Amino acid sequence: TQSRSSAASDVYKRQALGGSAGLLLLAALSGCRGETPRAALPQPAAFAACQTCHRTTPGAVALGPSLAGLADRRAGSLPGYGYSPAMQKLEGGWDEPRLTAFLLDPNNVVPGTRMAFAGLENRKQAAEVARYVLSLPGE
Repeated sequence: TQSRSSAASDVYKRQALGGSAGLLLLAALSGCRGETPRAALPQPAAFAACQTCHRTTPGAVALGPSLAGLADRRAGSLPGYGYSPAMQKLEGGWDEPRLTAFLLDPNNVVPGTRMAFAGLENRKQAAEVARYVLSLPGE
């Protein structure tokens, strides 16, 4: 059984925090800095084709740029990576439809890209890879 002082302490905490709603709010806001944390989706098997040239950790540049945080930056803008002029000129960022199309036919979506990859052959796999890549958190 619970002691009187412990029970009184629990009542005080619930009142101070506004009951269970206050506890939920407190839990939701703990560590919050205005952004919604993103957890990466499970890596699809088709991503193996990308791993030859790309890494998924922030700042890890290989033959291609790191894919970490791709959803949060403008296309062709990772500092320190030498993008093709075509990729540097690409307007906007990456969303699932655009990245899926790029993964299916990189040279058609960004003529002049330096990415030496003919593209994935399966639209479903390309969409899975796009969703995975866009879920990768940045720094």
